[in-house]
Amino acid sequence: MLRLKLAHILVLVGGLGACQSSDPTDHDQFVLGQALFEDGRFSADGKISCASCHRPEHAFADTLPRSIGAFGRETRRNTPTLWGLPTDLPLMADGGVPPLRSGSLSVLAALTAHGDMAFDPRSLNQKLKAYPMYHQLLGRLYPSTDPASAYLRTLHRYLLDLSEQGRQASTGNTPLDPPLVAKGKALFEGEAGCFRCHNGEGKTDGAFYNLALENRTKEEGRAAITLKEEDRGRLRTPVLLNLGKTAPYFHDGQAATLRNVLEHYQHGAGEAGRWQGDSLQKEALLAYLLTL
Repeated sequence: MLRLKLAHILVLVGGLGACQSSDPTDHDQFVLGQALFEDGRFSADGKISCASCHRPEHAFADTLPRSIGAFGRETRRNTPTLWGLPTDLPLMADGGVPPLRSGSLSVLAALTAHGDMAFDPRSLNQKLKAYPMYHQLLGRLYPSTDPASAYLRTLHRYLLDLSEQGRQASTGNTPLDPPLVAKGKALFEGEAGCFRCHNGEGKTDGAFYNLALENRTKEEGRAAITLKEEDRGRLRTPVLLNLGKTAPYFHDGQAATLRNVLEHYQHGAGEAGRWQGDSLQKEALLAYLLTL
């Protein structure tokens, strides 16, 4: 099956005249990037791909609280969406990886992380030699670049494409009750206080807060990066896009539903404060969140 898919990719990449883009290499890079994104042979156990955790049918997030990486190891955190991800947002919940606009470090971080793909980047050039089709296609796209760098650049470009497509697309469902959604939007931007942190592109300010969540995974948060005790437990404001497809929620997936998320805020969410909305207001806010 994989051989058939790769053969189809070769035809696509060779057929420049069929490309819809004004620059044929845009289409070529997207097709090859998607193939690399879905190919599990570049993990330490040869089974886990980027798409194993960033599942396209779930807005490139996952349905597990914490995904399963190479050798069956559980990842550190809940897998976030890649669809519409702002390119200037520090990556990972602790902001430990530079934004997408900064280059391919985002790809390298996932490729080498112990709990994710756990691949040794020093063997990437040798690995690619075992797959002549990839070696050939990467060489055609980046003729003056070594295969490993071309691999990382191609995957990085694919992530940028997902970001751009998501930001241009209409991500929400058609509201069944427009007045209820309008009420929820007013709460989001006003009384509920969500907009204080969930503002800007992707509905995130990119800042870090301690939400007083149960620390089930001994999460250090931003302190792991800054080494400042006051940053312990602080995590980046998440993107709020395609919320109906990206459950469970919070950094470790401890909230199974959006309703659970709002209940946490009603009980008190640390630095984010407490929202004491009633049941009708909660339904309105939920209705609005599902349109994002």
